[in-house]
Amino acid sequence: MRVGNGLTCRFWTDNWSPFGRLSTFLSDTATSRLGIRQQSTLSQLYNRGTWMLPNPRSDTQLSLHIFLTTLSLSNFDDHYEWELDGKTYTRYSTGQVYRAITMQSPLVPWREVVWFSGSIPKHSFLTWLLVQNRCPTRDRILGWGLQTDPLCLLCGSSPESRDHIWFDCGFAWSIWENIASRCGISPLRSWEASLHHLQGMNGDKARRRLTLLAWQCSLYLIWAERNNRLHRCSFRSVDDLLRQIDTTIRNRIASYRDSNSSIASLMLQHWFSSA
Repeated sequence: MRVGNGLTCRFWTDNWSPFGRLSTFLSDTATSRLGIRQQSTLSQLYNRGTWMLPNPRSDTQLSLHIFLTTLSLSNFDDHYEWELDGKTYTRYSTGQVYRAITMQSPLVPWREVVWFSGSIPKHSFLTWLLVQNRCPTRDRILGWGLQTDPLCLLCGSSPESRDHIWFDCGFAWSIWENIASRCGISPLRSWEASLHHLQGMNGDKARRRLTLLAWQCSLYLIWAERNNRLHRCSFRSVDDLLRQIDTTIRNRIASYRDSNSSIASLMLQHWFSSA
């Protein structure tokens, strides 16, 4: 709180001093000993240029008295500001606060293929988990000491792992091979090679966004199919999933029309040209 006339700034609970809440800073002192009521405002403790506080009896009280010698009330209203690292802001930003209270790590090379403009949030979140190999595939479940069938739920012929499902698995590969060709890229069966290839994509912005959108959608629906087989005993064919991916991509492109009609038009052209 920026102190003005002190009419609304509460002595004990508002964050008006460099010490934060005085009820915490002066916790070694009972409020009754200072003779200041819990709801007292600064204006009630300031009279003709003098602060009406008892003489300090501790180091914390002395620090407060020293600060008060630099502070005087004015005719302006008290008001709040957000301050981070010595800079003031008129609006609150969750991102700025997060960066201020956490250690900053170097940017990872895969950030732009996971979090990109126009992505589908739940698809990006799953991709983020997959990049870090944090999804409960059967190889990881076995690594936790739990008992489970190790075979892939999609093809049933090889041990299940992230690198197998995307896209060494024949079922998943049939999907990605089709979707990649519609995006105009050569599909790769290796997870790491595919990820590296997508990271290096540049050039046509519309085609790049379409490719990332289709890639993440494929990852998401393949994982959803795997889970449906495990938990619901529900099986869909490659053609069923391809139709669902097609519908999802069309709907997402349509959602861009109001904000960026030109890129929506280009993405639809790319998508339909290889249908």
